[in-house]
Amino acid sequence: MKKILYTLIVMLTLASCDDYVDIIPKGKTIPTTVDDFQKLLANGSFSTYGSQYAFTDVNFNVPFFEIYSDDYNAPQDPANSAYQTFKNIPMLSNMVSWADYIYGASEDDNIWNGLYKSIYVVNYVLDHIEDAQDGISAKRNEVKGQALVHRAMNYFLLTNLYAKQYNAQTSASDLSVPMMLHADVNAHLARATVQEVYDQILKDLNEAISIMQVKVPKFNNIPGLATAYALRARVYLWQQNYDKAYEDATQSLTMRNTLLDYNTLQPNLPGIPAYGIRGYDMSVETNPEILYSRYCTEYLHEGFSENMLSIIDKANDLRYKLFIGTLPESGLTEPSLWIRHHHSGIDISEVWLMKAETALRKSSSNINESLEALNTLRKNRYAAATYHDFKTSNSQELLQEILKERRREIIFTEMAFIDHKRQNADPSTARPMQRNVWGQTYTMPVDDPHWQLAIPLNVLGLNPLLIQNER
Repeated sequence: MKKILYTLIVMLTLASCDDYVDIIPKGKTIPTTVDDFQKLLANGSFSTYGSQYAFTDVNFNVPFFEIYSDDYNAPQDPANSAYQTFKNIPMLSNMVSWADYIYGASEDDNIWNGLYKSIYVVNYVLDHIEDAQDGISAKRNEVKGQALVHRAMNYFLLTNLYAKQYNAQTSASDLSVPMMLHADVNAHLARATVQEVYDQILKDLNEAISIMQVKVPKFNNIPGLATAYALRARVYLWQQNYDKAYEDATQSLTMRNTLLDYNTLQPNLPGIPAYGIRGYDMSVETNPEILYSRYCTEYLHEGFSENMLSIIDKANDLRYKLFIGTLPESGLTEPSLWIRHHHSGIDISEVWLMKAETALRKSSSNINESLEALNTLRKNRYAAATYHDFKTSNSQELLQEILKERRREIIFTEMAFIDHKRQNADPSTARPMQRNVWGQTYTMPVDDPHWQLAIPLNVLGLNPLLIQNER
């Protein structure tokens, strides 16, 4: 099959008439067949005439945002080579200190722009897929379903970063993000409500599930039915709809439930994970524990905070023993994460933990099923020589352990913050954030407005319909 060149000219300038992204597809060959659109989604990016505009669009990874969670901290040792990175890059310093604005008025918000670029691409596919010529291998409904899942994920991330946590009593009036449903670069849109965004996310996922047939595609960057069910389970969990979240998590696990036994992994050089782990696939496209991958091209060398270290068994938790370490020859003197995948997608371990939590919290609570799901994960994460199942008959004690296990498992991604934000909706699990950085103590109470990021200042200046979040 001949290769088709897709081109994308990206113009992010203040002269743009668009509010958030100005993306104009242009090129020698325009996608016309179902196979063309499948390639557009599977490749994750448009190719360009030159190297000036080259980036991943569809499978956008939220960059560096793990540091917004108090589970992590900036390097504290001035001799650490990463110390000056955090000190000298305003974006990182602003994240660490929970500043009013992460980006200045003349700066682009990489998270906002990246997610809307992905939305533009999937909207372009959805706008044209029904008129596309039949392909040789790709099926129209599969391609459409993949695009719908990508869009649902983008809006899930956007609303949970820039809007309040879903609350059934206030979601109809709480402001979320502009909801762009067509590839129209000239659209000026006001902020939709949280309820409207969640309704659209569920609409997209419901349609995807109704038309897709492939349960698990060959590569993790392509969503299948298992991903659609897992993402819908996550959405229902965020809405405190535990019965439906349980059903979808369970359904997803019938399609794909692989967990690696970390007891079978071996470091190439004991004590220095930077040199690699035998038996561990570093590719997010093929790692068997990843259900849905979002590319990550670079990451920070920050470490766990004292908050996080207090809930980690450093002697027996293999996630810590295998993947956390230093690299003194490169000046990295403080323990940080190496090798273990970074991406803004869904891991199979998260689906097991969703099942554990929802089995406990659904209307017909089943503590034994919850324990079974939790221990299915734990036995693959702790040293076999000292491992024992977690046992309790106390529902609240079990819930707290499940949530701690989520913190230990969903690490070094934006989900550390987003999941903490979700837990604040329940008074029994709510907790403020606090950390000490460079001699300064920072706190964020549960009801602090900084749980919602600011709408980018340069975007706000272009669109009078937008209203800024409280600072």
